[in-house]
Amino acid sequence: MTLSTIFFDTNGILRSGWRSLFFVVFYGLVSVVAQILLVIATSYLMKETSDQRLLGLGGLLVSTILAGAVGWLCGNIFEKLPFRAFGASLSTGWLKHLLIGNVLGFAAIGIAILPALIAGDLRFSPSEEPLSVLGYQIGLSFVFFAFGAAFEEALFRGYVLQTFARSGLAWLAIALTSAIFGVFHLTNPAADGVSTANTILAGIVFSLAYLKTLDLWLPFGLHFMWNFAQGSIFGIEVSGLKFLSPITLFVETDHGPKWLTGEAYGIEGSVGCTIALLVLIGAMYFLPGLSPDPRLEELSGRAVPTGS
Repeated sequence: MTLSTIFFDTNGILRSGWRSLFFVVFYGLVSVVAQILLVIATSYLMKETSDQRLLGLGGLLVSTILAGAVGWLCGNIFEKLPFRAFGASLSTGWLKHLLIGNVLGFAAIGIAILPALIAGDLRFSPSEEPLSVLGYQIGLSFVFFAFGAAFEEALFRGYVLQTFARSGLAWLAIALTSAIFGVFHLTNPAADGVSTANTILAGIVFSLAYLKTLDLWLPFGLHFMWNFAQGSIFGIEVSGLKFLSPITLFVETDHGPKWLTGEAYGIEGSVGCTIALLVLIGAMYFLPGLSPDPRLEELSGRAVPTGS
């Protein structure tokens, strides 16, 4: 093996591992600079509000744009791909994929809650907040969850997953990005082994959703509605975080045990969540009506190097 083959395949294309490393380093650098500038720019807003969702929206917006922009830039430089290859444009079937993702995300939360609900360990009662307060709070959470899901999908199901998949290494990309996705949530309150395993499974689900359609609309729809339904509708902690949806449509009463309800981490720390995620994995394989835009298939096939 020559030095050049370590870095380039037989077509003279930089190998996917190096492409991914470049993306991670470049994104990390520009993200740090952007976040510093954002903190300076929002210092005034921090004096005006204590709502962490408002303070976090700017950061999520900037991070999402950067993940998409750096992903497109890497795809264009290394693989001569247009922006639509990133999967965030209005490709054929994007709205259908988004809506199917929303339906599946809501249904999956229902499945996750069901064991604890049947056992009587989870109860939900309607909120008694005034409609004006309820509407504002749920609306703000809706926007925050949308931006949060968009950022995480652009980053974790974006360029790294996609460029490995174009090199015929989708299995490696799924394992790598899903493991990092799980570790990314380890710092959340009340995280444990079960919640981390479920988060890794969720990463696999979202990765399969991308590979099924070659766009980010299906995984985004799944991810967004999963978070919004459990947080703003059912009043459950989202990955251990309650501030994301302080006022909700229903109020949760959690009697434990942790393996069944997730307790302080929320339903994502329960065996019901594991079951729901396994059902979603099956849905990614067998659900009809999910297919890529032919143009995305062409770009994906055209970009596959003979090596890795």
